[in-house]
Amino acid sequence: MNKSRPSRLRFNFGFLLEAPIGTFREVELDYPSAQVAQDLTLAPLTGSFLATRISEGVYLSGELHSNSSQQCVRCLEDAIIPLQLDIDELFYYPPHSAPEGAYVIGENGYIDLAPLVRELAWLGVPIQPLCRPDCQGLCMECGQNLNHGDCGCKVEEIDPRLSVLKQLLD
Repeated sequence: MNKSRPSRLRFNFGFLLEAPIGTFREVELDYPSAQVAQDLTLAPLTGSFLATRISEGVYLSGELHSNSSQQCVRCLEDAIIPLQLDIDELFYYPPHSAPEGAYVIGENGYIDLAPLVRELAWLGVPIQPLCRPDCQGLCMECGQNLNHGDCGCKVEEIDPRLSVLKQLLD
C-alpha cells in the first residue's frame, strides 16, 4: 500500500467554519523547502496570508515569496527564478455549493494550498528563463558555454547569395 505524505501546505480551518462571518486568522509561512507537486519544489517558501470567514466559505489573501530552479534556455545551466505569489482566492464551503472548478474546503475543514501555490508558481515562471540577462548561450559549432569564455571556433562567412541581406543590418 502506497501512502503519500500529507502536504506541508495543508491547514485546518475548521474553526473558521464555525466562527461568525468576518473572523480572520493570519498564517505565516517560513519553509526552507516545500514540494508543492512532483514537478515543483519551491525553496524557500516564505510569506503570509489572511484567512477570513465569509458567507461562501473562507477567503484567502496574501503574498508568498519563493525561488524556482529552472533550466536557462540559452546555456542550459540552472537558473534560480525569484517568484512572488499573490494569493487572492475563495475556498467554498460547503463543497456542493462551489461552482465547477473552484477550490473547496473538505468536510473535515482542511484546505490544501499546494494546488493553488503550484498554479501560481508556474504562472510566475517566465516562458524563457535565463540564468542572467546577459547570458551568451552555447556555441553553435562546439556547444561550449560562452559564459565561461570564448571557444575559438571560426565564424563562417555569410553565403554570398545572402550578402545583400547583411547590408540591411549594417
